[in-house]
Amino acid sequence: MPVERPQHIETQDPKYFAFQREVYLAWALWAVASFLLILAGQIGLILSLVTLGVLILGTALRIYHKLQVEQVRHYWQTEALFSIYSTLRIEHPLPPMRLWAASPDFLVLSLSLIRRHKPQVIFEVGSGVSTVLAAYCLRDQGGGQIISLEHETRFADNTRDNLVAHGLDSYATVYHAPLLAQSIDDDIWLWYDLSRLNDLPSIDMLVVDGPPEDTQTMARYPALPLLFAKLNPGAYILVDDFIRDDEYAMVNRWLETFDLSVVQTYANEKGAVILQKGRHL
Repeated sequence: MPVERPQHIETQDPKYFAFQREVYLAWALWAVASFLLILAGQIGLILSLVTLGVLILGTALRIYHKLQVEQVRHYWQTEALFSIYSTLRIEHPLPPMRLWAASPDFLVLSLSLIRRHKPQVIFEVGSGVSTVLAAYCLRDQGGGQIISLEHETRFADNTRDNLVAHGLDSYATVYHAPLLAQSIDDDIWLWYDLSRLNDLPSIDMLVVDGPPEDTQTMARYPALPLLFAKLNPGAYILVDDFIRDDEYAMVNRWLETFDLSVVQTYANEKGAVILQKGRHL
């Protein structure tokens, strides 16, 4: 079997391709409208040129705005990265962050939650650099365990290798859990196979960062229906990508269905929200 070719960053940036589609569509609409306007005579030609000027100016302003926003975002991520390295004794190079992986500002939220509340059992839906950093936190606090699910074998293996390289494999267990069709309230969802997790302990902190959004609409919704009974009273739920429509709708559906309260929402790079299970038994 031939070796897999690595992908460059530009092939993995959905924001760029969304912006590209918007620009192409705007210019295509202008081209069609201009053709029709020019057929109308001199006034049509003038309107076409005015529209062209507006389009060029609008595109330039959008690009300028995006560059300004990205500068702020990069600064926030750099600031968060410094916080991570200054609070943890990291002993090996970390895996990549951002894009498909967790961003530094989300990881800072996770680490802060662990440090403040000292959970003994963290259940993580989607593994990666967040698993490694949470394991560092547990090591520093003197104990605890992370149970992490990953539906792709190679990503599960990568996280396990990173845990070993950092000397943290005694604090985290990564399960390869393929996505299987599961029935919840008469709806079918593709979600992680939990059959390999025997005697799942009660959970103090749940981190929801998988499966990928293209799995299906509200792909991460099953996390609460399938795990809520395992959450200890007062357990915290940390959700990544809360800025997306699916995650926003998912959290609001959870709030209607389960005994949860909103601790705080965050306008970080991908959006995040911290929820808490009710404390009554």
